[in-house]
Amino acid sequence: MARKSVEKVAAGKSGKTKKDKRGLPVGRRESDHLLHSIIQGFSIPAFVIGRDHKVVHWNRALEHLTHIPMNKVVGTNQHWRSFYAEPRPCMADLLVDGAEDRIPKWYAGKYRKSDLLEEAYEATDFFPALGEKGRWLHFTAALIRNTGNEIIGAIETLEDITDRVTAELTQRESEQQLFNIIEGSPIPAFVIGLDHKVIYWNRALEKLSNIPAKDMIGTNQHWRAFYAKERPCMADLVVDQTMETIPEWYGDVAKSKLLEDTYEAEGFFPDLGENGLWLRFTTSPLRSSRGALVGCIETLEDITERINSQQSLIESERTLHSILEGFSIAAFVIDKNHKILYWNRALEKLTNVNAVDVIGTNQQWRAFYSKERPCMADLLVDSAAEKVSKWYSGKYQKSDLIEDGYEATDFFPDLGTSGRWLRFTAALIHDSQGELVGAVETLEDITDQKLAENALKRRLKNSS
Repeated sequence: MARKSVEKVAAGKSGKTKKDKRGLPVGRRESDHLLHSIIQGFSIPAFVIGRDHKVVHWNRALEHLTHIPMNKVVGTNQHWRSFYAEPRPCMADLLVDGAEDRIPKWYAGKYRKSDLLEEAYEATDFFPALGEKGRWLHFTAALIRNTGNEIIGAIETLEDITDRVTAELTQRESEQQLFNIIEGSPIPAFVIGLDHKVIYWNRALEKLSNIPAKDMIGTNQHWRAFYAKERPCMADLVVDQTMETIPEWYGDVAKSKLLEDTYEAEGFFPDLGENGLWLRFTTSPLRSSRGALVGCIETLEDITERINSQQSLIESERTLHSILEGFSIAAFVIDKNHKILYWNRALEKLTNVNAVDVIGTNQQWRAFYSKERPCMADLLVDSAAEKVSKWYSGKYQKSDLIEDGYEATDFFPDLGTSGRWLRFTAALIHDSQGELVGAVETLEDITDQKLAENALKRRLKNSS
C-alpha cells in the first residue's frame, strides 16, 4: 500500500490526518511498520540504511548470521563491523553516496551489475570475521527512492553460500588433484566425457602420440592418435554403453580381473612411432558420487619391447627346435627342474620313445635304463658333477670342447633287440644373463664301431 493511501485512510471522513503521540501521521507509522514487517520476514539476511548511512532496518536473519542484535546497530552507522575488521564502506554505502565508480576499488574482480534490478550491484566475497572459520556471502545492494525519485537510502541483502562455495572449491581441488595425477603419470592416458570430447590428455600421451594436449582437448578427434581413419576407441564404446560391440573392434578384448566394468586389450598400431607400436590399453568408466556415468578414462602402455622380446624368444625357440629336429644325432633337452623340453626325431628313432609321450615329464631315464636313475644331464643340472664317477665310473671324461661338459661311452642293454653302444655328451645351458636354464644331452649310436673294434681285438688275440 502506498504511503499517501495509508494516510488518506487514517484521516477518515473529516479529511484531517490523524497523528500518533510522536506527532507522526498514523498512515506513515503504519507504512513504516509494514515495511519493517516485510524486511523482518525475509529469510535472507538484509539491512537498510538511510541517506545518512545510519541503519534503519536490520532483520532477524541478519541477526542470526552476524550474531549482532538489531538494537545494537539500528540508528548507527556501524554496520561495517559485522563484516570487516576496520571501518570501510559496504556496497550499500557506495550506492547511497552515488560512488559506483569506487566499487572496483573495494570489490575488484568480485562484483557485477545486477541483471534484475536497476541501480543495483551484486558481489561474492569471503568474510573471515564471520562465524568460526569465516563465511562466503553473495550480496546485492540496491538504491531506494521515494515517490519524488529522490534517493532516500539503500538495501543490502546477503546470502550465505559457504557450503556451495566450499563444495565448488573441494570439487576444483579434487579435479586439480585428478589432473595432477593424470598429468604426472608416466602411463599415457586420456579422459573423455559423455559427449566424447577429450577432457584430459596427459604429457605421456603427448609424447607417445606426438599430438599436444591443446590440439586435442575439447575435440572428439582422439582416434587420430591411433588410427588412420575415424573409428571408435574403446573409451567411446564404454561411454556409449555398447560393450557388446567391443569384440567387433577389438578381437582379443578381456574384462579386467581387478576393476569392475573395465576392459583390457592389446593391439599393434602401425601409425605410431617409426615402425609402429604394440599397446596394451585399459578402459574404465568414470562415475559421479551417485553412480552416474560421467565419462571414461583410457590408459595405454607401450609393450612393444615386451612383444618383440616374446616374439624373439618364440622365434629363437622355433629355431632351436628346428635345429634339434634337424640333428642327425639323437638329442634331448631338460630344464633346471629336469622336465624334458625337447626330444628330437633322431632320438625317437633310436629309443622308440615318441616325443609327445615324454615332453613335459622327467621320465628321460626310461629310454635308457630299466629302473629310475639320473642321466648325465640330470647330474649337471643338479651341479652334481662329482657324482658322475659314481654312475659312469671308467666310462667318462671331461669334454675337451665344451666347458662344464662331460662325455662318456656305455652299453645300454635295453636299447634295440640286443642292446646298443652309445657315446653321449652332456652340457649345461645358460641364458643371456648367465643363469642356469637346463642341460642338453646328445647321443651317438656307435654299436657298429664297437662291434668292429671287439672283433678286431678277438682276431688279434687269436693270431698271437
